[in-house]
Amino acid sequence: MPFNLDKFVASPSVEELDSLKKSEIVKVAKHYGVEFQPLMRKDEIKRYVLEYLVDESILPITVLETAITVPTDNTFELKRLEIEMNKEIRLKEMEREREREEREMQKRKEKCKCKCKGKKEAREHEFRLKQLELGVIKAQTLK
Repeated sequence: MPFNLDKFVASPSVEELDSLKKSEIVKVAKHYGVEFQPLMRKDEIKRYVLEYLVDESILPITVLETAITVPTDNTFELKRLEIEMNKEIRLKEMEREREREEREMQKRKEKCKCKCKGKKEAREHEFRLKQLELGVIKAQTLK
C-alpha cells in the first residue's frame, strides 16, 4: 500500500512511522519542517520526527520513551555484529601474514640450500683441480 502523507498527518502514529521507508520519513520531516541532514540514517531522522511530534503535543511523551529504547537494541546488535566482523577481518589478516611469513621463510631456506650447494660444488671443483695439479706434478716427477 503506497504511503499517503495527508493520511499520516491527519492521524500520525508510531506504528505507521516505523513501517515507513527512509524516503517517506523524509517527506514527513519536510512536511513538519523538521531539520535533518540528508546523509542521516533512517532511525535518526525518525527520532527527530518523533521528538517534534511529542514537542508539539501531537503524540504523547510515552511514545518517545518506547520508540527510543527499541533502536537501542538494534544499535547494540549492530555494534556486536560490527565487532564480530572486525574480529574476523583481523583473524584473516593475521592468517595471511602468517602464510606470507611462511613463504618468505621457505624462500630463505631454498636460497640458503642453493648457496650451500654452490659452496659444496665449488669446494669439490677446487678439490678436483688440486687432484689434477697433483697428478700433473706427479707425472712430471716420474718422467
